Amino acid sequence: MADDRPTPRYGELAPEGWVWSPPADPHETETETEGTAPDGADADKAASHRNDAEGAASGTAPPAPYRVLDASISVFLLVTAVMTSSSSVPSLFDLRSTLEMFYSDRGLGEYGGGSAVDIAGAIAAIAQLVLLAATIWLTVRLIGQRRRSWPVPLLMGALAMIATIACVAVALVADPGLISNLSAT
Repeated sequence: MADDRPTPRYGELAPEGWVWSPPADPHETETETEGTAPDGADADKAASHRNDAEGAASGTAPPAPYRVLDASISVFLLVTAVMTSSSSVPSLFDLRSTLEMFYSDRGLGEYGGGSAVDIAGAIAAIAQLVLLAATIWLTVRLIGQRRRSWPVPLLMGALAMIATIACVAVALVADPGLISNLSAT
């Protein structure tokens, strides 16, 4: 006798009396695929196999334990990254005045790097902001999945520092007066 009632969609309640039967498993014995019921130990084994498969498919496995120490270290590193970026990004966007102040404090004369300093500062600031946003997004996602997350802010912070140092080095090397002043000393 065929059941002509519609099957329920995901999240929808099944009609009264509707029973789900699993699709044919290629690993079942011939007697099960022919429609005859298995007997004795084979029936128990087939039922436990179906229950295991249903439990794994429905996600009833216990969730991974929450990593409190990992999450707290990650949050500490994220807060440190936000505080560091909030103080360094404005000075990177105004890198010319920062370098001019550095030159005047050290008695190196006038900074003559041209427009390279503005471009290098903007690139460093934008790189820090993009890396900070990616770090926050990825770390929060990993914490939500209860996976190890503290290496992400640590590695992204190192990457942001490398990008910033490289851009400031480019801005410093762009000034021919600094190189001649350092070689004369």
